[in-house]
Amino acid sequence: MSPQKISVISPVYGAAGLLPELISRIGRTVQQITSDYEIILVDDNSPDESWEVIKQLAENNNRIIGLSLSRNFGQQNALNAGFDHSSGDFVVTLDCDLQDEPENIIHLFNKAKEGFDIVFASRVKRQDG
Repeated sequence: MSPQKISVISPVYGAAGLLPELISRIGRTVQQITSDYEIILVDDNSPDESWEVIKQLAENNNRIIGLSLSRNFGQQNALNAGFDHSSGDFVVTLDCDLQDEPENIIHLFNKAKEGFDIVFASRVKRQDG
């Protein structure tokens, strides 16, 4: 069986400074599974320079797809926009704030390979309020 394509979707809001690390960690992690992947960053009309950072990252990496919403539609609608543009056999959603570690994609993927249609994870400890 050939490697499956993975799409990683991350809604972005107020995270311009975190995006380079997010992309780096997703890339390092997903490359352990497959060389066929895409990272979809959906700017939910962030008040910072997130969209400019996304455009720059996408210019330097053809695996990155940047989407910019015309106004703040909320996280779920940003995810839906990412789903609409994804082409992966497996799709992972990941918050952009790095509290959900991109390295856990491997564990999610391995569970999906066991035959589960949907794999869900939740944090045991939260760093936010």
